[in-house]
Amino acid sequence: MTRWLSPLAVAGALAATPSLADHPGPFRVEGMSPLTTALITGAVAFAVALVVVVLVMVLTRPSADRSESDGE
Repeated sequence: MTRWLSPLAVAGALAATPSLADHPGPFRVEGMSPLTTALITGAVAFAVALVVVVLVMVLTRPSADRSESDGE
């Protein structure tokens, strides 16, 4: 099976062609540099990841009743 993987990967890479036009994403604003767009998108993704981590920490911490009974 692995014998076919390499030729298929090469064929897929050769079949790919570059785009003939600029297709901006939904976050592209005319006049805004691509670096600014990337920094804003990265900041939003980081903020979402932090919210997910905080939610997981809050939802998985032991309850107050359970921690009191463990101490005795």
